[in-house]
Amino acid sequence: MSLFRNADRYRWRRTGGVRRSRWRTGYGSGWRNRYGDRWRRRERRGTGRYARSGGLRGAARFGFIARGIAYIVIGILAFMLAVGTAQHEPTAGGALAALAGKPLGYLLLWILVFGFAALAAWRLAQAAAAPATSSNGPRLRALGLGILYAIAFFVVLRFVVDGRTPQPSDAFARDVTARILGWSGGQVVVLLLGLAILAGGVLITSRGIRLGFLDDLRMGWMTRASREAVIWLGRIGYLARGVIVIGIGLAAVVAAANYEPANAKGVDAVLHDFADSALGPWLLIAVALGLMAFGILSFLQARYRRTYGGVPV
Repeated sequence: MSLFRNADRYRWRRTGGVRRSRWRTGYGSGWRNRYGDRWRRRERRGTGRYARSGGLRGAARFGFIARGIAYIVIGILAFMLAVGTAQHEPTAGGALAALAGKPLGYLLLWILVFGFAALAAWRLAQAAAAPATSSNGPRLRALGLGILYAIAFFVVLRFVVDGRTPQPSDAFARDVTARILGWSGGQVVVLLLGLAILAGGVLITSRGIRLGFLDDLRMGWMTRASREAVIWLGRIGYLARGVIVIGIGLAAVVAAANYEPANAKGVDAVLHDFADSALGPWLLIAVALGLMAFGILSFLQARYRRTYGGVPV
């Protein structure tokens, strides 16, 4: 049975059979004509508060391209680390330095600057546009991601303008952990943060395994080959991201349990741990390929991400 038919079953379970015919039989021209035109009309008109937010929609799609570039570069650096040819660490600073040393590198860096700014604006607009009657989960998630993208924007901007390399994630994790452990009850705070990060990693992994990311994509606008590619890229990419986040969360939990800030880890240390694991470099190679897969998925999301009222979901 093909992977796409497994996705059929997934949609059947998620919807209780209501939209089975659309998923299983409708991704051909008939489905696109019936439902794709409706989505196009809805996105042109827009609804609610952001009915005329075409600029925000375009900026968000541009942001997905920037995110794809960042993940692909970090994935390549992680792969080079696994095979022993790395010249830069697979971190934000290493990725920026690697891009700066390439032809058209600063053009790509400026794309990252404007792309992360666009993603921050998009996520913050999502948080502001969330209905007051809905649960706070989507609003808080959008707000948190908006803040993270805003931080990424300032980090890249400072590197491009002033040449200031961001602090390694390991050093940042240790510094923050040390400060929190110095508080009264700081050990509990670090433990809770570690468990929250761990839970986030599990959710990311689950989103990839259960194909939850497909709900945000206009699958009816794709060819069958594109749908198969999206499913594979999403599963591999989300799994790689989830494994890294789980590693960071476990390190924070260990740091809290041992009351030792040095046990806290960032992305670079987690990737090095993968390279030094019992599986040797193969685990890191698999994660590196997953990061590159997520970067390619981001390019596809730039085109096929659903929008409601002009604001991509």
